[in-house]
Amino acid sequence: MSELKYIFGPAPSRRLGRSLGINIVPSKICSLDCLYCEVGKTKATTMQIKPYIKAKDILDEFSKNYDNFKELCDVITITGAGEPTLNSELYDILKGIKSITDKEVAILTNTTTLHIESVYNTLLLFDIVVPSLDSVDELSFHNINLPDKNIKIENIISSLEKFSHEYKGRLFVEVLFCKGVNDDEKSIEKLINVLSNVEAEKVQLGTIHRPPAYENIEKVDDEFLLTTANLLKKHNINAEVTGGFSSVYKTSASLNLHDLIPSLLKMRPCTLQDITCVFGKSEKEIESSLNTLISQGIIKPINYNNDTYYTL
Repeated sequence: MSELKYIFGPAPSRRLGRSLGINIVPSKICSLDCLYCEVGKTKATTMQIKPYIKAKDILDEFSKNYDNFKELCDVITITGAGEPTLNSELYDILKGIKSITDKEVAILTNTTTLHIESVYNTLLLFDIVVPSLDSVDELSFHNINLPDKNIKIENIISSLEKFSHEYKGRLFVEVLFCKGVNDDEKSIEKLINVLSNVEAEKVQLGTIHRPPAYENIEKVDDEFLLTTANLLKKHNINAEVTGGFSSVYKTSASLNLHDLIPSLLKMRPCTLQDITCVFGKSEKEIESSLNTLISQGIIKPINYNNDTYYTL
């Protein structure tokens, strides 16, 4: 298997299961600088749409390597070390992937470009769309997402509402809470008012699980998430709390962990349990590979919330 530039994982997705990711924008081309981002800080936010990575290069790599991952993943997820909808060749990338695989194709988006017609029309073609909406209150939106100066929260809200009524696929709205930032009663009340007008299959509530971009923020507790989910349900919003990735994949396939583990960690830090779940190997075997990669200076362990994560 050749060195992978754009494919990573399969990654343990709390939303989608075993997700084979495709990174279509460089790090860190993004319209937001979210406090909690596991990829890291955005040096300069942008709303410029252009071919940051060519569709041809992405599809060449995907077509050559897909057979190695076909049985290891549940879904193909277009994402990025930033905001994937900023790639102007998104339509061509999606069309090419669908010509190669019959698996569902998902996209993770921060929803900031949904008001742009070309982005809107392309997202309608995905099987699964996961837009984030951490806050609809102007103050807390700016505090948690640190948006580009050209972003207006009203564009995000109106576009998501319209999209949800037209979209025929599966729509999962993701809300991530940070303690003391977007978890106050006023922000949640405004969020409920907006979500009541969004036709989503699920609204998934979460908090910080992996080391965030900004160290001085904290996760909310499980009780808050459960209470908020129940509050949303009272308003006929199908809400759930997202938990850890727990589906273990059993395989007899020969996996080159020395290459696959760094590919997985390219996009997000993972625990030993995360990595074990993805590749279906024993903890002893995974630990051996991790130790080798650490000794070679390829990865390193970091501690966060009393857990050990591994990162490049």
